[in-house]
Parts: sequence; structure tokens; C-alpha cells
Amino acid sequence: MPKYIVAVDVIDVHLVTVLASSPEAAEAEAERIITADRTKWFDHTEPVLVSDALTEAEWDAQEEAINRRSNGHQAPPRARRPKDTTPAAKFKAPRTDHHADGSECPPSHKHTSTGRPLTEGCPGRAYSTATCTCGWTTRNTAKGYTDETRKRHLATVHG
Repeated sequence: MPKYIVAVDVIDVHLVTVLASSPEAAEAEAERIITADRTKWFDHTEPVLVSDALTEAEWDAQEEAINRRSNGHQAPPRARRPKDTTPAAKFKAPRTDHHADGSECPPSHKHTSTGRPLTEGCPGRAYSTATCTCGWTTRNTAKGYTDETRKRHLATVHG
């Protein structure tokens, strides 16, 4: 039976070496080991991320390639989210713009990139917020930064 190396990311990356009949079986066994021992080893509730199982030769080749590209500096192995068997909830985090007094600035109001109003009667955009249906929220004076933060949240947390 071949031996596989599987990176399991639970905030820190842990390398789990398991004997298995296939890469899929190795990944499942590594996830089972870490998940079973979570209360013993980990005091948080972040999801377990399991990377693709590699043979020792594949692992060594990947390490060598990373070291060549990065001059010896190495990032943690790439991991994938566990397969969720429940239907994914559709999360949304729309961006809304606000005036300095806290009132919402309608989407029909146009502004310069700095928030100066181009619509008559609008006092200007003071800040933008994005609130996800999961409860997460962000607020910033730059709408572009708010958009980037919103997109990053949706991709990483609800991806």
C-alpha cells in the first residue's frame, strides 16, 4: 500500500502521513484523524482544509519546485475546502453608500472617486458599508476598498 502525505490546514498547517490505497482515501483518512482529535489539539472552530494527497516523490518534487521559485521561502501547501453535503446557502453582502449624517445615499446618486457629489442636492458619499447575510460587516471611506473587502469575504468565507 503506498504512503501519501496530506497537508491539513486548521489555522496552522499540519502534515499527516497516512497509508492508504488511493489519494482520495489518504485525504479522507487525514481529515478523519484531524477532525477526531480536534478537541484534543485545537481550541477553535475553523473548518478543516485538506490538500491533495501526494506520494513522497511528488511531495519532494513539489517542495523542490517551490524552493527554486521562491529562493527557499515557502508558503503553506494549498488546501481545499471539505466537500459540503448540505446545499450551500446563498450569502449576499451588498454595498451601500452613506452620507455623513448616516442616511443612505441612493444608488442613483453619482459621485467622483473621492465621494464628491455629481448629483444636485446630494451632500456626498462619506463612507460605504457592506453587510453580509451571515452578519459580517465592513465600513470604509473608500468604496473600492469596501467592494474588495466584500468580495474577499464572500470568496473566502462562503466560497
